[in-house]
Amino acid sequence: MDSDTAQDDHITEAILSGSTYERLRYERHSYFRQTVPRTLALQSAFLGLLAILLPMYGLFPESVAQFLPAADPEVASPKVLLLGVFGGLLEVLGAVLLVATAAYRVRRAPLTEAQAHAALDTEDFARYVGLGTGGLAILLTVCLFAIGLGGESAVASYVATAGANPYAPSGFDLSVGTVSLAGFVASVLVFYAGSYFAVRIALERIRQRGADV
Repeated sequence: MDSDTAQDDHITEAILSGSTYERLRYERHSYFRQTVPRTLALQSAFLGLLAILLPMYGLFPESVAQFLPAADPEVASPKVLLLGVFGGLLEVLGAVLLVATAAYRVRRAPLTEAQAHAALDTEDFARYVGLGTGGLAILLTVCLFAIGLGGESAVASYVATAGANPYAPSGFDLSVGTVSLAGFVASVLVFYAGSYFAVRIALERIRQRGADV
């Protein structure tokens, strides 16, 4: 009940604040309604999941070696890794779009209704691409890596069911170590971008309220 009341208070505050952007954000329908800083924090967490692929691969039992392209994660490039790379690229794309819209909002504030709609359309697209498609791809990658931790029987059962070995060589020069490192670096950068714009947007709201007084 308290959470519902708090949500209603946020909506009422947004409508009464005079901010066209905030009013339209609460009026439009969307499955992802997080603020830009919150969305960037979630995307940072998804990118951080790519960093755990390296220790997961290193913990694979020796019995799984027959399914792997190489035992060393610094050179191994299994097919399933490409799914994680795809998800990571979508997360980065979504983060770049969100950073761009946040910078646009801060620079152009207060936004007109047309500008607010354009910013919100871009944000919605970025969330669906990043949190939606990219997040799902990364979660599937982590789940498929987790199968390897179950040993030979778990991997053999999956291969028999799916009809394909997810750890077969990808044919690309992308190792587990490289992707994990890139995911960690991207996660840190996106996290700090979200923290930066959380402060900038809060300061802009305070400035606008002061100007309205």
